[in-house]
Amino acid sequence: MIAPVPVWIDTDPTVLPGGHEVDDGFAIAQAFRSPELRVIGVSSIFGNGDIDCCHASAEAMIAAFGPKGMTVHRGAATPGEMSATPAAQAITQAAHSTAPPGLTILALGPLTNIATALIQAPDIAAQIASIIWVAGRLPGQTFRASDQQAEAFADLNFEQDVAAARVVLASTVPIALTSWTVCSKAHLGKAEVARLAAADAACGVLHGPASDWLDLWRDQFALDYFMPFDTLAVAQASGIGDIAGFAGRAWIEQTQPPVLIASSDNTAPANARPVWFATDVGDKFTETLMTRMTTPINQ
Repeated sequence: MIAPVPVWIDTDPTVLPGGHEVDDGFAIAQAFRSPELRVIGVSSIFGNGDIDCCHASAEAMIAAFGPKGMTVHRGAATPGEMSATPAAQAITQAAHSTAPPGLTILALGPLTNIATALIQAPDIAAQIASIIWVAGRLPGQTFRASDQQAEAFADLNFEQDVAAARVVLASTVPIALTSWTVCSKAHLGKAEVARLAAADAACGVLHGPASDWLDLWRDQFALDYFMPFDTLAVAQASGIGDIAGFAGRAWIEQTQPPVLIASSDNTAPANARPVWFATDVGDKFTETLMTRMTTPINQ
C-alpha cells in the first residue's frame, strides 16, 4: 500500500455568506477527505480577506473537516511581512520533520509565509518535495469567466506579494502551477452545491456560502456555475482528476502590474526557472471532487 503524501495547506479562505470566495474551503474539505493525502498542518495567510478573516475562516474549516484539536498557524497579515510568524515557524518545523521525499505544500494564497520560511531556514528547500501553487498564466492570457465580465480577474496569489514569489522562484524547490488555465475547465453548479446540503454537518458549513458565491457568478458573469480554483491544487497533490500539463519554465515579466508567465517553448528568458504547468483536467473531476467532499473518512 502506498503511504499517503504528507501535505501542508497554506490558505486564505473566506467561507462566509454574501458572495465571498469559497474555493479554499472546498480545497480544505477535499484534502482532508482524500485518502492519498495526510494533512500534517495548516496555516493562514492574508489574501481573499484580511488575516483576521482568513484565519478565523481557516479555523472554522479545520473544525469542520480536520482532526479534533488541529491548530491553524497564523501567518502574515501584509505583503513582505518576512517575520517569524507562527505559520513560517510551523512550516519550517514540518519540513524538517518530514521524511524523504519531503513535504508537499499546497500554496492556496500569496507566498509570504512560505518565502519567509525559506529565508529563515534555507535548508528546508531540500526537504520540500513540491510547492503546488494556484498562480501563473500562459503568454498573453487573461482571466475572464465570460464575455459579460468587463474586468479580468487578477492573478491575486502572485500579485499580492510579488517579492515573496521572487524568493520562492529563486529557490530550488520543485514548483507546480495549477492556475486559471486548468481551473477554468472545472465547473460546479446548482446540483453540486445542493449535494453539500444533503451531506454531513461539515459540508453544511460550506453550503450557504457556496450558494451565495454561485449567485454572484450568475449575476456578475451570467454563468450557472463557478470555478473551484484551489481544488485543482489538491487534485494535483493526490494524483486524481487526470490533470495534464507540461514541463516548462516560468518567469516574472516587469509589466505594471508584474505578471507570472509560464511557457513550454523557447520563448522563456535564459533565467526562467523550471516548473510544471497544469493545462487540462479529466471529465470525471467534478464527480470525484463532490464524492470526496461529501464522504467522511476516518481521521
